[in-house]
Amino acid sequence: MRKISLIIIFLLILSSIFPIMGFAETKDETIIKIGLQYTSIDNNTSKDLVTIKGNQTFEFGEVIDGKYYTHFQTTIDTFSFDKDNGYHAVSGPFSSYEEALMYTSFGGFVVKKDDYYLYSSSSDQNAANAEVVKLNNNGLPTVLEGPNPNLVVVKNGQVLLGFEATRDYLMVPSGSNLLGSFSYYDDVTYRGGFGAKRLNTNDITLINYLYMDEYLYGVVPREMSKDWPIEALKAQAIVARNFAVSNMNKFSHYGFNLDNTVNSQVYGGYKWEGPISNQAVDETSGLVLKHEDTLVNAFYHSNSGGYTENSENVFSSPLPYIKGVYDPFSIGAPNDSWSLSYSKSYIEGKLRDYGYDIGNLKDFYVSEYTAQNRVYEIIARGTRNEVSLPKQDIRKVFGYNEVKSGLLTIVPDNAITVSDGYDIEEKSPSTISVVSADGVVTALSSNITIQGQTTVSQTSSASDNYVISGSGWGHGLGMSQWGAKKMAESGFDFEQILTFYYTNTHIE
Repeated sequence: MRKISLIIIFLLILSSIFPIMGFAETKDETIIKIGLQYTSIDNNTSKDLVTIKGNQTFEFGEVIDGKYYTHFQTTIDTFSFDKDNGYHAVSGPFSSYEEALMYTSFGGFVVKKDDYYLYSSSSDQNAANAEVVKLNNNGLPTVLEGPNPNLVVVKNGQVLLGFEATRDYLMVPSGSNLLGSFSYYDDVTYRGGFGAKRLNTNDITLINYLYMDEYLYGVVPREMSKDWPIEALKAQAIVARNFAVSNMNKFSHYGFNLDNTVNSQVYGGYKWEGPISNQAVDETSGLVLKHEDTLVNAFYHSNSGGYTENSENVFSSPLPYIKGVYDPFSIGAPNDSWSLSYSKSYIEGKLRDYGYDIGNLKDFYVSEYTAQNRVYEIIARGTRNEVSLPKQDIRKVFGYNEVKSGLLTIVPDNAITVSDGYDIEEKSPSTISVVSADGVVTALSSNITIQGQTTVSQTSSASDNYVISGSGWGHGLGMSQWGAKKMAESGFDFEQILTFYYTNTHIE
């Protein structure tokens, strides 16, 4: 029996040292702050109160230097965050929540700043002054405090407690230590806890505090189908983690890290989770993608259309790991090809809405392509002006859901097929010149006669409509999600998928 016990102990020691079955051994302990409701800095529109509900009572805690600490337990199971701009009689400081709570028999509520204080329930100055006198007469040293632009109160019919929102105070389901807990906002279930900031006196900013992996549980299935092959979902989990870590300061001026929209990554909370996508997050916990020692800013998109792109051909800066590659895995996927037909008047109007008044459109064409066959410049020439749409600005002008990618061609409805003896392409008559036998170069006239082998036809050099034909959906940088799916179905693992789409990178 003793030998068996020693063997078991030895195996337990080994299992604590070495990872088992390739699973991630260490959980990601990063706490991330997600803004669920906020008002932009230049907008003073007041937000409606939000109600948080729990299946149990909440505790009051704080995130300090990236770690969660519990301050005290409450009996609260449903509450709203609200702003407080009133006058209050303020007593304290007290050494603990429990000590401050004892004095609420005088009326009022406990407020957590650096220490604990008793705030009177009064809100106007005269009533607060009267409270100051009463409490001082009862032997409780009290002062008057005017409106505090950082004061947030927790209420449910009446004010239950308050806190100064300059710090990361939050309400968390009791006993959960922020992990594996659930509560409800706007009838949507979220993991972790909730805190609030006051961006200005008219706004309550609602923040979901949770661990990185539990955040990714709600991101991965919003960015990629939760039923896709697990190796594709693992790749998505890593690029989503990379994006989050690379952009932790994106919304720091609002008091949180990222929001829950396409401005960051779409985050849907618990209801979007799936067993396969959660497993993908768990098995890649803490893993990130790096180029040498640099964390990769892991751009990704829906479908490359067959070619990804260099970062400098979409944005301004070249990145050594965002380089265009031929991507056969995305061919044949949804949005592999698409086509639009725009009238001259529609194009003129869209350009005008964007600030370009070119008059009557005379021509609209791609003047330069990148090496990966995406547009680098588009020219719109009109009777008043000629404008250049650089890189993927055509998508800004006409809409990202309309012009789905920059991998496109623009052909007028009166296009002529021409050949230089090597290549065949369709060109607008207005861009074609005729060279006579004596070397005179002449632009085509408004009415053009075309002599074929057996027929003669006429066309006009002025076009009424333009056809935009393209491939793929998205900016084309980094990983193609549909390509990742095809690679996973073909037997590639998540590391092979990522190193295919991100040049000279490795998992760490």
